[in-house]
Amino acid sequence: MLGVMNLNRVTSLLLIIVIIGCGNDSSGDGQFAVADSAHNERTIVVDGLTSPRGLVITDDGRLLVAETGGGRLIEVAQDRTSRSLTEKRLPHSLNTGPDAAYRAGPSAISLLNDDIYFIVGEFRGSHSARMFRLGGESEFEPVTPATDPHASLRNRFSNPYDIVDAPEVNGWIISDPGGNSLVKVDIDGNIHDYVVFENFSIPDHEVPIEMVPTGISRGPDNAVYVGFLTGFPYPNGEAAVWRVEDLNNDGDAMDEGETELYATGFTTITDITFGPDGTMYVAEFSTNTKDVFSGGDFSVNSVAHPGRVLKWENGTTTVIASSAVSPTGLLATETTLYISEEYAGIVTELPLD
Repeated sequence: MLGVMNLNRVTSLLLIIVIIGCGNDSSGDGQFAVADSAHNERTIVVDGLTSPRGLVITDDGRLLVAETGGGRLIEVAQDRTSRSLTEKRLPHSLNTGPDAAYRAGPSAISLLNDDIYFIVGEFRGSHSARMFRLGGESEFEPVTPATDPHASLRNRFSNPYDIVDAPEVNGWIISDPGGNSLVKVDIDGNIHDYVVFENFSIPDHEVPIEMVPTGISRGPDNAVYVGFLTGFPYPNGEAAVWRVEDLNNDGDAMDEGETELYATGFTTITDITFGPDGTMYVAEFSTNTKDVFSGGDFSVNSVAHPGRVLKWENGTTTVIASSAVSPTGLLATETTLYISEEYAGIVTELPLD
């Protein structure tokens, strides 16, 4: 990816980083109602992490965290004790950011057939931009082949970011910001494009803006939903969530009508998730993403320009956490919303009504 991507998009992604019938009532400028509880302090579930990101929960209630900067998968028990699932560091990719101080390791986790799978993005040798299966406390094995960063972007990983189980493709659907695409990976590790998104334009900005798909989730109607970060200059209110479904069962979602705009008016989306009741939750990375990545200590910049977490329900968007520090992972249960706050090094929880 490094050889073919726009530099501005590299900076953001290495580090994190037709309305349907119901419509969307947002004004399109990112200004939403704020819940009375949005300023309340969230409870810390686990701290001391290095860039936590993707979250999943096991059937017995253990929370698993993809610690992308630490190169670990962290297990948090219900009593809040935590441990690494492996004895050694997992694969990671390019060191990035000021002074190459930030690493990009595992970014998302899947639980499938009693196995734990994880993805690593970017490029650093044969272990990067690949999907792996955890084989024990000291073992992991690749599921997908090594990525050639100089090959065409078609039918390969560029920067895999988030993952959703997908029995319709006998495996997974994965968001790939580097390719502006969703790719499908079958259980044998074969990779094929699922849908590729086109750039878009905004007034007073001559260069087309890339979509940059990030968080992906299964919706209550069993379709796949994906949020978009958007590329530089990360325009306020231009990020959106799209609905994706293979309607003709041909193995992809590239035909007319298989992708449609679902919710609009967001800014720099890094993850989405749905609660059991069908409510959608959206993580916005920052109020000023350009300044977060302008140089210096990103953790300090992220506190100065925090993100937020939103609830989207029946076309109405409400801010439910107004000062989340670089939120990049969400997970909703019936009672709780878990939030990875990447540059704060914590996972927090928010009670749901």
